[in-house]
Amino acid sequence: MPLQNFESLCNRNALQIVSKDKRNSQYHKAENRNRAYVTHYRIDGVVITTGNRCDFLLLNEDVKTAYLIELKGSDLVAAAEQIEATEKILKKELCEYNLQYRIIANKCKTQEIHSSAYRRYQLRWKGRLKQKTGFMEEDI
Repeated sequence: MPLQNFESLCNRNALQIVSKDKRNSQYHKAENRNRAYVTHYRIDGVVITTGNRCDFLLLNEDVKTAYLIELKGSDLVAAAEQIEATEKILKKELCEYNLQYRIIANKCKTQEIHSSAYRRYQLRWKGRLKQKTGFMEEDI
């Protein structure tokens, strides 16, 4: 557990973990069907209080997978930049984890999804970046 000075938002073996902002409708729901040891943190304003950062970090401690989650209005490039900045800040804490990147936007324009700036993140993160509009549900 890399963020020992912070309290997890979920129980150790929570079946579902939801990352959601009170002021936005979009959310990420993780299904923990295997009842793995998980931890969940609000990054923006809690773990990292200044600068560019994503909203949540979800860790599956059993398989060493970290999900950096950004809930965004519509700017996918800005969302990817926030995730990247968070990764750099928490690099030492997350070095043992397989990093996954999640962007849940309120709306996405096709031209932005296919923009060269966003495409660079898709290529750099080689299939580990997933983006969806409204909500995302996945098994972790």
